[in-house]
Amino acid sequence: MPKKLSDKVIYVSRQWSRSDLVAQLRSEIVGYFGAASDFDERVAKRFKLSRTDMRCLDILGRLGPMTAGQLSEESGLTTGAVTFLLDRLEASGMVKRRRDTDDRRRVWVELVPAAQKKLQHAQQPIVEEMKQVTQRFKVEELAIVRDFMREAKEVFERQISAATPFQKRPPKGH
Repeated sequence: MPKKLSDKVIYVSRQWSRSDLVAQLRSEIVGYFGAASDFDERVAKRFKLSRTDMRCLDILGRLGPMTAGQLSEESGLTTGAVTFLLDRLEASGMVKRRRDTDDRRRVWVELVPAAQKKLQHAQQPIVEEMKQVTQRFKVEELAIVRDFMREAKEVFERQISAATPFQKRPPKGH
């Protein structure tokens, strides 16, 4: 059975053409990315960290403890860059490293609980306000947004994993 959309969604869909809505959606997504990026930058500065540091802390927060090699794979950074990054994060008290008990060459990395609390506290205003935003939509509408965001994320993931994600433009005159 198809999902029944709210009167709000039906009204909006009758107001604009599909191409108009797609253009508006693209504009809103770009604006969302920009606002989220600006917020992330502000949080990074508050903790005197780089955006790359924050990205790795986010990975550890979402996926849990992992080896330095796994963090390298997840972040797209070289193992050398991850080692340097972990030196900084460990010195700042954000992460701790521990040797694997079975393989001493392997190093596990995890967020320090106090650091995780600080990061969650910094993001709490966004979490609370987003809860209020979601309350304005029906469950069915939220499911549509979730499905759209999941598929949009998968587009980015496919491009990232593509052998040649960015095609070079041919030189002018060719």
